[in-house]
Amino acid sequence: GVETAVPGAVTAVDAGLVRVQVATVGLTALLTDPATAPPGVGSEVLVCIRAEDVALELPDRSRPTSPRNHLPATVTAVTVDGALVRVDLDAGFGLTAYITRPALAELGLVPGTPVVAAVKGPAVHLISRGPATPGPPA
Repeated sequence: GVETAVPGAVTAVDAGLVRVQVATVGLTALLTDPATAPPGVGSEVLVCIRAEDVALELPDRSRPTSPRNHLPATVTAVTVDGALVRVDLDAGFGLTAYITRPALAELGLVPGTPVVAAVKGPAVHLISRGPATPGPPA
């Protein structure tokens, strides 16, 4: 399952990376199939992220990390789901993360807690939705 699936638009394609705008947030995705033509700038895509691929950090940490996407977010809900905890976030769009119970206790997450959601580029999956449609004339 993919817990996060939101519409976006391609803003740049360069060296195997795709920049996508989702609401007010820019994300970086990795082109996973070099045999397939990359989506063009302006293409509409569905951005899919599995909750298991979202790591949460507190905003005051300044350690460098490898994920390309660091999204300021706010915890909107915390739900214990067996050994894991589902954390729903507002990152400018709805995003879900799964963390362990010890991580929940360590981070002290409750609704309203500010966090940073870190997502590696290869974990951002894009599904083509077609070319961009022009908006109404201004």
